[in-house]
Amino acid sequence: MAETLKEESGMAPFSLDGRVAVVTGGATGIGLTIGRALAAAGARVILSSRSRERGEAAAGLLKEEGLDARFMPCDVTSPDEVNGLVERITEDYGRLDAMVTCAGRLVVKPALETTPEELDELLGVHVRGAYACAQAAARAMIARGEGGKILFITSILAELAVPNQSAYIAAKGGIVAMSRAMAVEWGPHGIQVNALGPQLTRTPLTEGLYANPEKMAEVISRTPAGRAGEPEDVAGAAVFLCSPASDYLTGQHIIVDGGRSAGC
Repeated sequence: MAETLKEESGMAPFSLDGRVAVVTGGATGIGLTIGRALAAAGARVILSSRSRERGEAAAGLLKEEGLDARFMPCDVTSPDEVNGLVERITEDYGRLDAMVTCAGRLVVKPALETTPEELDELLGVHVRGAYACAQAAARAMIARGEGGKILFITSILAELAVPNQSAYIAAKGGIVAMSRAMAVEWGPHGIQVNALGPQLTRTPLTEGLYANPEKMAEVISRTPAGRAGEPEDVAGAAVFLCSPASDYLTGQHIIVDGGRSAGC
């Protein structure tokens, strides 16, 4: 199946020419940067977000850069909206080749102070939202019969715990576990499911941490690369995991962390 795709499209292994990719949480931060990288690799990219204003601005920015991008609104906590998003994409483009889930929230609070509502919110966006996106994408990919890529953006914190983020860690860990289960179920259909976990990376959600000199000094001291992450550090790995070059790689959690998790 993978060979057929490559032969029919004439793609180089890392090219996304002719492919259609959607990035949820694509209006800012890592999501926007991944969307830019996928489009630069040749994909037709749909940036999706709850915020129409930010989403349309992000898509406009990529268009100004000469990239094929558009915005479609979606709240990933609504399965109906997720299904509607994928249906619209397949109606407009005739295919969906890659689903990248990047929508997220962050709660920084001790475990004993985290409320049930905060836990529900994080699980709703990260786990239920990503699950719904994967289901909708897989249905479309299976119906078309040519496989595809599902990529969950997670976090190094799915592997290495820190204080005061237990709800976020639980949500990201849940995504890693479900990505493996989905990879096993959908592998026979030519669908590769992987997770990509960045180190602390500069986004609108983490600007407060970047503004904390003590926190940043601690992060950098434990990172062999000598710096914290930027969204561009994640984008190359995302392109690889959405390209034909990764057709035999599935069920993996790949950490992009400048070597942080290799140490102690």
